Amino acid sequence: MTSGSNPRHKGTRHRFSALAKRVCRRMIGAFSALGLCLGLLSADLYAGSAVITDKQIQARLALMRQQKEALLSLSEMMAGRRVFTPQTAKAARRVLMNNTRKIPKRFSKQRMDPNSYARPEIWVQWQDFEARAEVARQAAKQISANSVNGLRRSLPTMIQACHSCHQTYRTTPNQAITH
Repeated sequence: MTSGSNPRHKGTRHRFSALAKRVCRRMIGAFSALGLCLGLLSADLYAGSAVITDKQIQARLALMRQQKEALLSLSEMMAGRRVFTPQTAKAARRVLMNNTRKIPKRFSKQRMDPNSYARPEIWVQWQDFEARAEVARQAAKQISANSVNGLRRSLPTMIQACHSCHQTYRTTPNQAITH
């Protein structure tokens, strides 16, 4: 007996079909939006870096790209867009801990470039900049990488530390920012 031949199931196939179409459209829309966001993010990661010739600025940008990639990985695991594995989360945490320690060294010499987003205030307010880097380092150490719930509790502090520094010492806000 098909769903169309039983009076109790009359129209079930049509309702399921309409529901399936709505769900499918929403899924396509969600994946399209995610693809667009990731495209913008990857474009921002490499924006302007090809024309910078100063080795110190290149090292600074590479450090920040690594930070962003680690935070993106953790954020996606936290949000359920990437499969959570403690090994991957711990590796990203190690990147954040190591790189936040290096931030003052990478910015120690005042180097400017039109394609670098660093504000000159970094070197005018050096002690504050160092203090913010230390806050980020401590936040990275506190990331709980053993579970998704641990990430949900601890990652926002790291994200806030990054935002705080970028709002003060970065000229162009990151359009597709995840941290």
